[in-house]
Amino acid sequence: MMRITYKFGDRSRKNLETCHEDLQKVLNLAISRSKVDFGISEGHRPVERQYRLYLKGASKIDGYKRKGKHNYFPSLAADIYIYHPDKTMRGKIDYDEVHLSYVSGVIDACAVELYECGKIKHLIRWGGNWDSDGIIKFDQSFQDMPHHEIIEP
Repeated sequence: MMRITYKFGDRSRKNLETCHEDLQKVLNLAISRSKVDFGISEGHRPVERQYRLYLKGASKIDGYKRKGKHNYFPSLAADIYIYHPDKTMRGKIDYDEVHLSYVSGVIDACAVELYECGKIKHLIRWGGNWDSDGIIKFDQSFQDMPHHEIIEP
């Protein structure tokens, strides 16, 4: 069986370049290991966009009174989506929780590996398991399954 190795497209690479170096290392390793292709939908986020998301209820942070991790430069967070070349399939799975959970597990494993080898200084937290207790989604007060952010170890 042939092993497919994925890599980021131009838009994902451009978005990833706005992120903290540790996030770049983790996500670049994760895309090379994942059996599910994914892209980076957002790294750095201007405060004006953050505020619009806040008004829509898509964020608990307004960007003005309190900065979100996306609002720093370089960004301390990245959002992902699941990619498939067939646009019909892509529309079904781009933010599917099963696919996002799988990729997030790969991202977490890559972060731990790089951290333990001393190649990065921060671990990564996922918006589907904010408290990192292994209970995905059900004990979270706010869901952000595409979101990955740097945390202090």
